[in-house]
Amino acid sequence: MDQLAIHLALHGAIVLSISIIAGLFLYGAILNKIKNESAWHVVHAGGTVRGVMLIALAAIIHLPVLPSWQLTTAVGLIIFFVWTSMLAMIIAAMTGNRGLGLFGSMTNKLVYILYGMGTIAIFPGCFLLIYGLYKAL
Repeated sequence: MDQLAIHLALHGAIVLSISIIAGLFLYGAILNKIKNESAWHVVHAGGTVRGVMLIALAAIIHLPVLPSWQLTTAVGLIIFFVWTSMLAMIIAAMTGNRGLGLFGSMTNKLVYILYGMGTIAIFPGCFLLIYGLYKAL
């Protein structure tokens, strides 16, 4: 279980660092009046939330009552969600493609697919986490 906590904390710290760097890009976009300023805000704020979420999860990952493979699966799915959404947000900010549908440029499709894969992964990951915490009561 310590390994899962370390993985969560490590990924959280890396994601948090990336969001801090995105804050510098946000600052540059504000100063230069770049039209996709809001997209950099999403990377900065969204990355910060995701990083803090992973670090917070690291602190409580020992609490759910689940078999090791289910707990590992939950952690893996949550980390997968974080990285796919981070990548999608960064690509969207860099290119201006918001990924609102499976149409347009290949970049737009890629952003859409990354968001979609992460969205699909987060639900079973959170369900397992909630189920394990409920069993711990």
